[in-house]
Amino acid sequence: MTRARFQKFAGLLLAYTILVILWGAWVRISHSGDGCGDTWPLCHGQLIPEAQRGKTWVEYGHRLMSGIYGFVVIYFWWVARRLYPAKHFARKAALATLIFMITEALLGAKLVLFKLVTTNDTPYRAFVMALHQINSFMLTGAVALAYAGALEKNILTPASKTARRYQLLPWIIVIIGITGAWASLSNSLFPTENLWQGLMDDFSSESHFLVRLRGLHPALALLGGGSLALFFWLFAQTSELDVIKKRSVFMSALIICGILFGIATLFLHAPVWMKITHLCLAHVIWVTLLQWVYCYRVSTSNELKSQLV
Repeated sequence: MTRARFQKFAGLLLAYTILVILWGAWVRISHSGDGCGDTWPLCHGQLIPEAQRGKTWVEYGHRLMSGIYGFVVIYFWWVARRLYPAKHFARKAALATLIFMITEALLGAKLVLFKLVTTNDTPYRAFVMALHQINSFMLTGAVALAYAGALEKNILTPASKTARRYQLLPWIIVIIGITGAWASLSNSLFPTENLWQGLMDDFSSESHFLVRLRGLHPALALLGGGSLALFFWLFAQTSELDVIKKRSVFMSALIICGILFGIATLFLHAPVWMKITHLCLAHVIWVTLLQWVYCYRVSTSNELKSQLV
């Protein structure tokens, strides 16, 4: 396999990674987490279950997709080891993909084995859901960075002080994503058909803690996402690098689209298809922002090298 083909492989793997994550969201939304009972990785103790209920096939389908995904990631890491030297960025990203794939599987197993599924509304489930959200971001991010660095010929030089500061920007999306996981769990367990009543429940001391937490997501999404969109728009006006200008404008527009779609999801009482699309948008924004950070680091490093020469 050539490095160009490896990059295409990474792009396909990224799409499949997001698909597996979205199917996992459907498992949670449809309350199918116990579809295979409390056994893992087998389903009702069987490799191929004799199922009578639809939710068994929803959960089994996710496990099957995840199992195939695991073998693909192992191959992905093995190819990266053959193509790149030890300290190459793409090889490091492929190793990170393998690690986060393993932790993702362990977190999924924990949800099943500890029965943190269907109508479980404990703080422990909310905590594990937050870890699951962080890990899924790390997983898609690792694949996206492997894609970004696949064609890089040389080992990256250390990032500049400015580039290191910009590496903090993606964590804003991570924090918003954690609150989004709580909001989605709350809407699944405590659905509301009236927006005004839902807002009243959010601020009521008698409401379940998950209901009171869900208001964090739209607030942080507007504040944090809006600030990021403004930052990238202003950055595009001042940057002297064309590639960074174009990526910054695109980044700003993408975040604004995410915010508007989130507002529409809220006003339409979060139908299932919008929940899943909203999660997909979150991962697209996340990986695009990571690639912006990577592109900025490489571009500024190359410009500095040209100035020194």
